Amino acid sequence: MDPDGVGAVAEADAVRGGERVVAAATGFSTGFEAGDPQPTWTNSVDSSAGVGGYCCGLTGMESGTRNESAHTGTAALMYSGADTSATTSYSYNRVFDVDIAVGAATTLSYWVFPQSGGNLDVAVDLVFTDGTRLRDSGAVDQHGVRIHPHDQGTGWVLNFDTWNYVTSDIGAKVAGRTIDRILVGYDKPEGTGTFRGYFDDITIAANTAGRLSDLVDTRRGSDSTGDYSRGNTFPGATVPHGFNFWTPVTNGNNDGWLYEYKATTVQGFAISHQPSPWIGDYGQLQIMPMTGALKTTPDARKSTFSHANEVAKAHYYKTRLDTYGITAEIAPTDHAGVMRFTFPAASDSTILFDVVDSAAGSFAVDTASRTISGYADHRGAKLYFSATVDTAIAASGTGGTGWVRFATGANQQVTLRVGTSWISVAQAAANLSQEGGGKSLDTVRDEAQAQWDATLGKIRIEGASGDQLVTFYSNLYRTFMYPNNRAEMVGGVRRYHSPYDSQLHDGQMYVNNGFWDTARAEWPLLTLLEPTRAGEMLDGFVNVYKTVGWTPSWSGPWNRAAMPGTNQDLAIADAYMKGVRNFDVNAAYASMVKNATVYSPMINGRVGLDVSTFKGYLPSDVRGDSASWTLESATNDFGIAQMAQALGRTDDAAYFRNRALDYTNLFSQSVGFFRGKQSNGAWRTSDADFKPNLWGCEFVEGAPWHYATPAPQDPQGMANLYGGRAQLSAKLDAMLAAPRDYLPGCYGGTIHEMREIYDANMGQYAHANEETHHQLYMYNYAGTPAKTQNAVRTTLQRYYNSGAGTGGGYLGDEDNGEMSAWYIFSALGFYPARMGSTDYTIGAPLHAKATVNLENGRTFTVNAPGVSDTNRYIQSATLNGTTCTKNYLTHADLLAGGTLSFVTGPTRPPGAPAPTTSRRP
Repeated sequence: MDPDGVGAVAEADAVRGGERVVAAATGFSTGFEAGDPQPTWTNSVDSSAGVGGYCCGLTGMESGTRNESAHTGTAALMYSGADTSATTSYSYNRVFDVDIAVGAATTLSYWVFPQSGGNLDVAVDLVFTDGTRLRDSGAVDQHGVRIHPHDQGTGWVLNFDTWNYVTSDIGAKVAGRTIDRILVGYDKPEGTGTFRGYFDDITIAANTAGRLSDLVDTRRGSDSTGDYSRGNTFPGATVPHGFNFWTPVTNGNNDGWLYEYKATTVQGFAISHQPSPWIGDYGQLQIMPMTGALKTTPDARKSTFSHANEVAKAHYYKTRLDTYGITAEIAPTDHAGVMRFTFPAASDSTILFDVVDSAAGSFAVDTASRTISGYADHRGAKLYFSATVDTAIAASGTGGTGWVRFATGANQQVTLRVGTSWISVAQAAANLSQEGGGKSLDTVRDEAQAQWDATLGKIRIEGASGDQLVTFYSNLYRTFMYPNNRAEMVGGVRRYHSPYDSQLHDGQMYVNNGFWDTARAEWPLLTLLEPTRAGEMLDGFVNVYKTVGWTPSWSGPWNRAAMPGTNQDLAIADAYMKGVRNFDVNAAYASMVKNATVYSPMINGRVGLDVSTFKGYLPSDVRGDSASWTLESATNDFGIAQMAQALGRTDDAAYFRNRALDYTNLFSQSVGFFRGKQSNGAWRTSDADFKPNLWGCEFVEGAPWHYATPAPQDPQGMANLYGGRAQLSAKLDAMLAAPRDYLPGCYGGTIHEMREIYDANMGQYAHANEETHHQLYMYNYAGTPAKTQNAVRTTLQRYYNSGAGTGGGYLGDEDNGEMSAWYIFSALGFYPARMGSTDYTIGAPLHAKATVNLENGRTFTVNAPGVSDTNRYIQSATLNGTTCTKNYLTHADLLAGGTLSFVTGPTRPPGAPAPTTSRRP
């Protein structure tokens, strides 16, 4: 049976028994709204045992359409029942009679809302014409959890009292079969109790994404606030490392959280430069189309919108402003962008230009040339703009805002082309001419998409589900989103307006980068995938040293010095050690040495050098976050030592290599942790008062557990402190097994990272913050690589998802690509745990195949045809056909191209020797 609206029906002329055969449908979608396919059956049990009615004299599991709660619209499928058996309880109810062919690319997706006070063990099930069922097929969801009610309930993927998204590439398991009916099921062998909830938006469709850029969802991570981060991102349309971000804003007067996924209204479209909501936006200009009376404040001009009408890609954004009946589209170039508004018939169609209330703006309109220009002076950054509109301006106004008005016919498109500059309005117009000119939005969109396809194509993965593809390539988008170009072509010469001295300089500058975060995985990934651009970007940061005497540790766009350490030193050293040379190496090295040795009372360099240089640590009575500064500085010094040795500066190398061991000065044998130490040599706390889960004080955004392995530059040294490699492995075991509880400590209250790490339920492993990103790979150096393989895969599943339909995607802040870069490396199966070296520690790949397309024209392929959530452990490995006896790769191995092949299984092979670990510094 194929109810009306079930989906597209593919018909084929064939003869079977003398009759023309009509092929089965290939898709199905219902939101249970009027006009959608409606249930064929209500409260109809297909099979059941140990399940009775929820209440009120009911005798079995209910399933029927209700208007009580819905994910979209007003209707959903309610289910309810009572589990009466502690050993065997299940009920599968028939809902739809269908005839749907399953192809290799077919996916199932749905939303489920389990009500609290009941059980979570529910799922959509499918019955095929051959009598088999989806629940027995081995099909898994986007988290790798089986699509079976009991597995869904026990797999840590469903939550009460919220809409949970579930999707599965069912074609990977059941291609060639035909779906006969759709069921909803409850299945919980153990325990008793009632259960109730709703299913909505059930869809069966083929995954049709044909280009890598189509897989990107820029809204991932935008369901965030200052109290809980699922990424703290916004949907920025841009080009790789672009000058601007173009984004919808739901908070028109907020410098931080520009777009919140749960918001129901849009208040404008911003040209943004935000590196992080915690740093805040700057130089922001807002544009908003409307009809009717002019409305200048964000709250007055807001329009309702729906995610169902959004397209949020790296190269393109589109939504419908329902209040006005306007469709808005945006496509970016580097310094410019094109916006297209499709208006209804109106005599008062308007485009408004505005700034946030905390900023100053100046606007001018030239009606004859159809030009709007001016600047937004926002948080110390003045962005100039020059825009042209392709429709005759009937009226205009300037003042606190600028606006142009015109009459439009039904569905009339008005194109606005906007150029930007940090230099002048004239330069903004020149940038628009260079990049936008008279191009249509479609042309600009297609050109930006081609850029992203080429960039994302640096890595190709195979064997991933549709949801995993979205996760992977959306992560890759984030890694190429930052840092950002600051330079402009001025009369054929590349120049930049420096935010450090407000002067115009020849050359290149890049901004928006927190090196505390990004030196760990983001910069190593850029060095691997785009070494020439990486060198250009590093040179842009070195230019800051050449003009004002210091490199920034946290650029946004000037030095914010927001976190401890000078990890820009580590990023530079890592790139140099891996062969990047197209930057001013001597100036870079001089800046690194200055950071490490010259005292500065300002925000530059390292704090407390007047004390720490002589004591070998920063005392806790000198600086509150003393331990973090000491430990980060030791890692930074390792990078300087590495680069000094490579440059032939052997005395410098010896000095900084010795300083790289300063981390040992904070290890306390009596408590078995690193901790704060006072100027007199006493520990900050007594042993009795020491608590390893107490946050803050001498540690930034963490507790002693999170700094249990703070020296990836010296893993053997850390093992020695703990008593040996076995004891280092045991320490990591204890970290993962420890209670996940936290004490706010010196923070005085709960901060968002505490909540996210708790919710991940991985003991005291704190992946939501970057200081831990190497930790799981330390198992390799402890001689227990199988534990790395297990824990890394668990982290990939717990901390990351596609965010489809939820605005989730991460647990914790996605800082300038760092969280995403960790995912990319770990999914490939290797990770740069010892930043500043040429080593990559081997983990285990997430997918069956990945191909890295290197800038030198070679490819490096990772093959793991049997890898799965079960077969997560490496049994054996070969590199270019030769058996691997070590658990690391070198950068040279990757650049040479070739194939790394894994045989994987459910356990580590009995009696297998521990592979050779990576080298000491």
